[in-house]
Amino acid sequence: MTHQRLGIPSIFRNWDTPKNGLQLPVWIEIWLGISAILCTLDVGYTMLRPLTNRGGALECVYELWNWYADIDLRYGTPNDLVTMATGRVMIIEIVMNIVAMVLNRTGSKHTFICAFTTNAFVFWKTVLYMALYINPAPGNISYINPTASLFDQIVYFWIPDLFWVLVPLVVLIRLWPELTVYPQGQLPVRTDEH
Repeated sequence: MTHQRLGIPSIFRNWDTPKNGLQLPVWIEIWLGISAILCTLDVGYTMLRPLTNRGGALECVYELWNWYADIDLRYGTPNDLVTMATGRVMIIEIVMNIVAMVLNRTGSKHTFICAFTTNAFVFWKTVLYMALYINPAPGNISYINPTASLFDQIVYFWIPDLFWVLVPLVVLIRLWPELTVYPQGQLPVRTDEH
C-alpha cells in the first residue's frame, strides 16, 4: 500500500513504514506493545481490588487508575462484575497483542489479521463499556461520580476512554487495505453457476 494512496504526510512516513523484514508499521508495533503493558496493569488493578484502590497496599502503584476510579465509580468498586469481566477479556487482548508482535517478527502471513482482530476487540469492548455511561435508562444508576466536575469527567473519564476507541480505530483503518489487497493477477475467479 503506497503512502500516497493512504494520504499520509511525509513527516509520518517513517513511522508508517515497516522496519526491514517486518510487516507492521512501526507505530502499530509500538501501540501493540504499549497496549499490552497498560492492559496488563489494568487487569492487575481490577483483579487485585481492593488492594489497588485508595487506601490499599498497592494504591501508590495505581494512582492514575484511582484518578479514573474517582470519576467511574464502577471501576473502583471491588466486586463490580462488568469491570471484572472486561479485565478478563483484556487477557485475551494482551495475548493477541504479543502474538501479533511475534508474528510480525517472524514474517507470518497471519500478522495483519491478528493485529487487526486484537484492535477490533479493544475498539468494540471500549465502545460497549462507554455505552453503559451514555444516558442510562430510567431506573438504572449512573456510575459517573455525581460530585465530579464536568472538567474532571472529560479529562479523567471521557478522554482516556476515547483514546482507547480512537487509536484502535486508526489501526483498523490503516490495516484494512492490507487485508483486502490481492497480489496482481491473484483475484479469485468467479464462476457463475447459473
